[in-house]
Amino acid sequence: MDRSRLSRAIKSAIATAAISTSFATVSFAQQSQQVEEVVVTGSRIQRTTDATSATPISVFDAAALEKSGNTTLENFLQEIPSVTGGQLGSSVNNGNPGLATVSLRGLGASRTLVLVDGRRMVSAGTTTGTVDLNTIPTSIIERVEVLRDGASTIYGSDAIAGVINIITKKDFEGAEVNFYAGTSTHNDGQEYSASMTLGTGNDNGHVVVNAEYSKRTDVFQSERRFSECPLYESGDSVLCGGSPTTSPARFTRPDFDNGANNWIVDPDTGQVRIYDASTDSYNYAAASYLITPQEVFTMYGYGDYQIADFKDVTTLDAFGELTFANRRSDQLLAPEGTFWGPTIPANQPYNPVGEDVSIGRRITETGGRAFFQDVNTWRGVAGLKGEWCNGWTWDVSYNYARWVDPQIEKGRANQPRFDTLLGAVDSNGNPTSTPCADDAECPGLWNPFQNGTLNQAQIDYATVTNSPVEKSTLREVQANMSGDFGGYAMTSEPFKWAAGYEFRSESAEVTADGAAELGQIYFVTGNSWGGSYNVDEFYGEVRLPFMEGESWADTLAAEASFRYSDYDTIGSDTTWAAVLDYAPIEQVRFRGTWSQGFRAPGIDDLFSPQQLSAESYSDPCYNWTGSSNANIRANCQADGVNPTNSALASAQATGLFGGNPDLKAEQSTSWTIGIVWTPTFVEDLSATFDYYNIEVDDAIGTFTTNTLVSSCYESANFSSPNCALITGANAIGATPSRTSPRRQADGTVAGQLLTSQNISTFKTSGVDLGLNYSMDVWQGTVSVDAKATWLDEYKFRASNEEPEIDLAGFYGADPVTTAITGFPEWKGYIGADYKADNWSAGTILRWIGPVDDINPGDNDLATHADSTWYMDLHASYFCWENMTVSGGIRNAWNQQPPYVTNYDDMNTIPITYDTLGRFFYGTVSFSF
Repeated sequence: MDRSRLSRAIKSAIATAAISTSFATVSFAQQSQQVEEVVVTGSRIQRTTDATSATPISVFDAAALEKSGNTTLENFLQEIPSVTGGQLGSSVNNGNPGLATVSLRGLGASRTLVLVDGRRMVSAGTTTGTVDLNTIPTSIIERVEVLRDGASTIYGSDAIAGVINIITKKDFEGAEVNFYAGTSTHNDGQEYSASMTLGTGNDNGHVVVNAEYSKRTDVFQSERRFSECPLYESGDSVLCGGSPTTSPARFTRPDFDNGANNWIVDPDTGQVRIYDASTDSYNYAAASYLITPQEVFTMYGYGDYQIADFKDVTTLDAFGELTFANRRSDQLLAPEGTFWGPTIPANQPYNPVGEDVSIGRRITETGGRAFFQDVNTWRGVAGLKGEWCNGWTWDVSYNYARWVDPQIEKGRANQPRFDTLLGAVDSNGNPTSTPCADDAECPGLWNPFQNGTLNQAQIDYATVTNSPVEKSTLREVQANMSGDFGGYAMTSEPFKWAAGYEFRSESAEVTADGAAELGQIYFVTGNSWGGSYNVDEFYGEVRLPFMEGESWADTLAAEASFRYSDYDTIGSDTTWAAVLDYAPIEQVRFRGTWSQGFRAPGIDDLFSPQQLSAESYSDPCYNWTGSSNANIRANCQADGVNPTNSALASAQATGLFGGNPDLKAEQSTSWTIGIVWTPTFVEDLSATFDYYNIEVDDAIGTFTTNTLVSSCYESANFSSPNCALITGANAIGATPSRTSPRRQADGTVAGQLLTSQNISTFKTSGVDLGLNYSMDVWQGTVSVDAKATWLDEYKFRASNEEPEIDLAGFYGADPVTTAITGFPEWKGYIGADYKADNWSAGTILRWIGPVDDINPGDNDLATHADSTWYMDLHASYFCWENMTVSGGIRNAWNQQPPYVTNYDDMNTIPITYDTLGRFFYGTVSFSF
């Protein structure tokens, strides 16, 4: 048997299937030519091709990205089977400042380390560890490597769930120009992009430059039937509803029990009547985006040059990388409302009942709340690298990156001035602000009990623009060296090692708007703040091939690594990892990994001030007389909540988020064990099976509103410790309930404390499956690539006082983001392609397994979502020498997202399912 190094590398490249590539087929001869020493994601040791990695890695090349039909990395990465849970993207309108993120294993974007060429990206504002995928140009991507295992020993903090390493085109030569356009079947949500890449080089160096522009247009929720009106349930009926903060104003009267009734002035008759949620609720979907718009412009440059070759010492090469990205994005929400529940006195001239009333009025005259971002990011890398005369390699680099986001929010309410316009009073009958008659600027009292009564002068007086600025900075110094032990070897591959040092400094700051600092913008915390941390790290790694070609061990190798980290915020920590790679015969390979991980608390975790946030939740007191839980019935009755209070049908609770400077690092343990099968009796076939298990302790998180409320009301006589974390309306500046210390005047829960704490644990495990096969058919090649992930468990415990929940196969509040999202047991896709001499065509089938509501209400009608399948089609024609024409259809069946009772937005789970629908696209590429 040939045991040469080249032969071993080729066999490993064929046999491993540790990487799952796109659907291109590479001949045996081509593989031989491509063998080279590279650094594999998840290791700093130079080795022969990616395929020799013993850790589970998926690799997607530029062709796979093109076939997906996506102009950004967002949808492409979020469709990977090992990616699940809550993620930000184009379908998240409420609470997303234009970010696109990715969450491996559902453990959150901050536990998924995103790298570019093995180096860190700047954090997206104050959200430390979270990378905005929109700032990475897709036309410069050579491949994307997804390490589906923890890698804290190699890369430090944030790599608990795995690593996504984006490798750029450093060796590109020539010129390439691409134009892309697409539209949905409804002729909206158009996407456009144009890019140009130029590259040249010689024996001494190489230069690549790239420019890319992309644009995505908006889609409103009202433009899709499934989301055109917020739905709610009454008995066996699903009705069009919306928000109880309405126009004209819904109001409550003090001569009735709190929440026992809601009233409205009929807009047609002008008469006071009982509020009817089915006809009077405000349809906020009409003014909200389904798909958010954005424009992104990026510039990228890379260069390397051989400065000198010091014979018998080392080579000396210089390299540099420069990236600039500008993202302009916006979100549109329904107009502001008087969510603080102002009390209108009996003597206010427009008061229709002559009694003090608390109102909920949607300020529709303003047109909506618009949020704009104009983000600029810069990233520069400069360094030196070389190879010693003994074959050891080294590199030293400095990485500087900067994020600046001057945000603009229009249509925000100046609460004191709205109180002035309303003549609002407190519980003692005293004015809550300067009376309109005493304010020279006040343009007169406002009548909230009719539509269209807020005039332009009043809008100018009582609304304000919020203009905060977020900034973050990354500074990173790296020094790496790798080599062998003087050629010592027990096999054809010598023992190898790698070691290095890293210094990293991250800082972030928020400059609050002046009006917010004065407390004039409702729901906006006017605190300027910032923070920073520094860390020094040392790492070491060895790879020890023990055997090859033996009767019982075709391959046997082990790897070990460690990393020591010393933070100026939390102190020092050391993590360890080990890898075992064993092939008893050439066709079967076993691989296993064990690693410790950690995540240092981010700047936002440590230093962010308390700020308000409206959280959707299922109120246990809605229709509480029909509850099967005796504690719920008793507690809701004690709170004085009327079971038919319509404000609770689709309730939101305003809570307080904030950081905690006493946090410590999260700790994790992960292990994987896998089998790679490459039978010799079927050419070009490989199959993989990898079991993974990850446990995270002392996880930084917050209680979800649903958890706090349900645990509190399910406890006897409000005995749960979580009841103390629901502090009531006074904590958020709202009008309190007369009968409950936990609720505001309209009956909804208020003031829940959701500050960061080391209180949570995660346990997740499952299996990654892969199948890759290609064969020659007719005049071309058929390739099949299938990937799937089975989620065995996704267990989360909010605190020691809370029960452990298992979200595998369910949907509910994501433990990381608190948004409603799905955790299907099965997620996967099957891709099939046929490539001939001058054309290709293929399809991708994506599926999401069924999910059930993790915490269904007794009267909920839609608590199950069936398996959902999407088919994508694509084709290319490249007969011409310098031009390729391609196109396709995403979601060709126009599969609609399922309706669920417990939704976060759009009557469905937009984070999990496709909300845009069928989408057509085409691309023209020119290369020279």
